[in-house]
Amino acid sequence: MIRGLIASMSITMVLVFGLLFALLAGLSFYFNLGVFATVGMAIGLGLFQWAIGPSIVRWSTNMSPLDREEFPWIEETTHEICIKNKVKIPKITIANTSMPNAFVFGRTSKSATLTLTRGLLNRLTEDEVKGVIAHEIGHIKHNDMVVMTVISVIPTIAYFIALSTMFGGRSRNQGGAAVLIGVGAFVIYFITNLLILYFSRLREFYADNFAGRQVKPSILANALAKITYGLSLQKQQAKNSTLRSFYAVDPISSSYEVTKFSSYYKDQHISEEEVKKAMDWERSSFSKFGEIFRTHPLTYKRIEKLYQMERENSKNQN
Repeated sequence: MIRGLIASMSITMVLVFGLLFALLAGLSFYFNLGVFATVGMAIGLGLFQWAIGPSIVRWSTNMSPLDREEFPWIEETTHEICIKNKVKIPKITIANTSMPNAFVFGRTSKSATLTLTRGLLNRLTEDEVKGVIAHEIGHIKHNDMVVMTVISVIPTIAYFIALSTMFGGRSRNQGGAAVLIGVGAFVIYFITNLLILYFSRLREFYADNFAGRQVKPSILANALAKITYGLSLQKQQAKNSTLRSFYAVDPISSSYEVTKFSSYYKDQHISEEEVKKAMDWERSSFSKFGEIFRTHPLTYKRIEKLYQMERENSKNQN
């Protein structure tokens, strides 16, 4: 499974950057800008977003440094997992919100910050929080927060090019070609958005797989169920969230999922039989189509893979 995820993410990255540079090459050829100028513009925008991203996250989130005396086990768990996997130990902060969630951010994996919310610490058991911490360290290990920050600027570049070519006041001789380039840029803007969302969903599976090798996979599965259910009870806070792709669970799509499976989520524990029923429903509904517009996979799919991982671990041990 892990090799398939790596291959899928690699293909997605190639497609995203391939589409971007194809667009930039077309633009350079038509307007005679030069390849270096066009590529420089793309790199400049990416570096700008990479540089200011962490500051925006800190500004938009009410967080404070971890009180080691209050939660000594959080630091111990983080250190243990990081040392075991050769990951630089991140700064740890607590976000003062009742939404149960967690995320990591930073310019590089060596300057990462791990943030846990009060809601997460209040709703989950210590073991379940450890599973979530392992999931977030997986993102640090794979540099996901840096990659997502940089590639998310690509649709913005396409959108900017579309507007400038379609409404840039070109001469009549250039008008028709400019419109075609603009339409192509809008198409690329849409496609790259979908590819980035797909890549975001893949990285969640990848981080879950990493966490499942640090803790018992079913523990993380229960944590995901609790987070999803807890988020659904706080729809207003979820709607106001600006950090959807950074969170362990998408705070917006979780509300939709719980409305469909409220009876399963009420006890905040999901059995393998319930997962199978949910998978059957998803295969026969429009949820599969709707998922292409989400930053995170449906929680049931993540839980299904974690249970599958636990079964494989049991077989290997026997």
